[in-house]
Amino acid sequence: MKLRLILFFTALNLAVAQNLTSPQTIAGFSPFVNSVLSSTLNPAGLTRVYDWNVGLMGYYTKHLGSGMHSVGIAKRFSEKQTIGFIYSPGAVLEFIFPSPVSINIGNSILNAEFQRKIVYSSNYAFAYALKLSNETSIGLSTRYISQNFFETDYKIQSTDSLPNINIETFQYKSSFLNSKISLLYEPSPKISLVFTFENLPIKFDKGFPEKFKNFEIDNKFKLQTSLGFRFRNFKWGVEISSLGDLLSGFEVQPIENLFLRCGLSSENLKVNAFLAGVGLRTGIFQFDIAYLKNTSNIWSDNKLTQSEFLSSHIRDIELNKFITDRITFSISIDMSRWHEKNLRIKNIVIQNEIFPHLIDELERKKIGFIEVENISNKTLNAKIEPKSTLIDIEVEPEEFQIKPYETKTILAYIFKKSNNPEIKEKTKVDIKFDIKSIPNVPDETKRIKISVYGKNDWNGNVEDLKFFLKFDSPEILSLTRKVIWERKDTLEKIDPMLRKFYQAKFLFDELSKIITYVSDPSLSIDRVQYPEETLKLHTGDCDDLAVLYASMLGSVGIDFAFVDVKAMRKPNESHVYILFDSGIDKKYALNITDNEKRYTIIKNKDGVETLWIPIETTLVREKFDRAWEVGAEQFFDDFELNLGQTKGKARIVFIQK
Repeated sequence: MKLRLILFFTALNLAVAQNLTSPQTIAGFSPFVNSVLSSTLNPAGLTRVYDWNVGLMGYYTKHLGSGMHSVGIAKRFSEKQTIGFIYSPGAVLEFIFPSPVSINIGNSILNAEFQRKIVYSSNYAFAYALKLSNETSIGLSTRYISQNFFETDYKIQSTDSLPNINIETFQYKSSFLNSKISLLYEPSPKISLVFTFENLPIKFDKGFPEKFKNFEIDNKFKLQTSLGFRFRNFKWGVEISSLGDLLSGFEVQPIENLFLRCGLSSENLKVNAFLAGVGLRTGIFQFDIAYLKNTSNIWSDNKLTQSEFLSSHIRDIELNKFITDRITFSISIDMSRWHEKNLRIKNIVIQNEIFPHLIDELERKKIGFIEVENISNKTLNAKIEPKSTLIDIEVEPEEFQIKPYETKTILAYIFKKSNNPEIKEKTKVDIKFDIKSIPNVPDETKRIKISVYGKNDWNGNVEDLKFFLKFDSPEILSLTRKVIWERKDTLEKIDPMLRKFYQAKFLFDELSKIITYVSDPSLSIDRVQYPEETLKLHTGDCDDLAVLYASMLGSVGIDFAFVDVKAMRKPNESHVYILFDSGIDKKYALNITDNEKRYTIIKNKDGVETLWIPIETTLVREKFDRAWEVGAEQFFDDFELNLGQTKGKARIVFIQK
């Protein structure tokens, strides 16, 4: 039985002549997919599309001439997601088997030739890719595949005269969606790994009748592992599948924007195809041409029997033993991408929680770093542009020079925007980092989210209570001046050595008239009132009252410290009270008390050992003497009896005004 083969499918997935910057044009290079026409190889590679990508591919064969094979378009519609669609009118395989038949009619023999035709097509494909992290992407591609089987038969119907021969053609149709899932992992710029799960069909019918099942596409499940390696101007890739397929190829770049490739395909260690290609990139355009040579023996005599056809199952319309020698050519257009990406953001480490009180009084605060990598073979002038709302982000240095394959660490700083509204509660803030090697076109963009807390939120670190202190606020100055002025005559009669002690006493006693202590509510985050807020509300918890009293002491020039106690009295309980410098030399302690437990001796900033007085600010309604008494008892218990400082449960936090 002779066979006549009509073959319209002209471009293998191993020789897709498009986008030379993505070596999927050569066998084994699916780890480097970065455009729409090759996305069915490795859909996860679509995440490398910058914005829009449009491709058109054609073919030329000796017997069929030239024609269009496919056209595709891809769009990156978010920072992490890309979709693509391919229309392939040339993705058709047609086989026609002539069948000579001799029909005996009485003493006559009628010779006839019927045809058995099989047509496979894959005209539509869809791809989707999602970037899971800097190193990992996942993709899904789905192709619509149809199979048509045409069988011609005859029947002889006896009549009174000559027999009547009825010739009838039967058509059997079958279609399904064939899907592929790929996982792309890039542990470094030099290495790409792809794990692909192929032939995941969704069938729309039962397929061909049982006697023609052998003619159906063999869509047996296949697991494929691919490895790609980059080094300067050289790329190499290899693919191995669970069905015995082995593909490998390499690419070299002798000069800028010129690419040369070569590869081969084998099945069960038998080479069945050889591929070679060349391409040129200029601006947003990529031009490619590739040649495929079928090295299998199936066409050695230019004939193919039906038994030979059935013994070589077609697993893939785009790659099988029946593909004839051909030339493919393509053009790919990368919209909005006028240059090859040379920089990438390798890593971003940024504090995920920002408390405004930490940056209000600072020009800027370091919050992390960005690692930038040059993946090209040339020295570049790079620039990082951070953008966000509510807060300002700066990097240092903003512009820098980076050598080939070098990684640089760029520091990130934060400061509050003066023209932005006050943040009253925890808010999620987007921060975007663009890395550029030329103006206006980012090589890569990364987005992160951080939490910016409200202006009264506190991180629980007692040292950071200093950011809530307001020594010079109008409300504090007005109150302290009023108190000192009203006690002016009394203070002038007091020994100058004792004046700071009595100033502190008078200030606290004034608070007892206007402030009430309320216990700290159980919240997921501590909140601290600014001094003027506590004065306005007339209430506050231990943190609020400590900040208020400390602000008043500082406003009249009295040094103080916070006493930070954690888990001394109850598990998970924290408490803050005040310790202030009375300015009284230890030699004159009897001027205020004969009880040594009522004070502690600390060297002041002048090196003089003076009496420091503990005050329990939560007892504000019971006035100074009671607050001093309880504060002194607590201090003695915390530091002397229970050895809190030795155990790391109690400490004195000195504040510099």
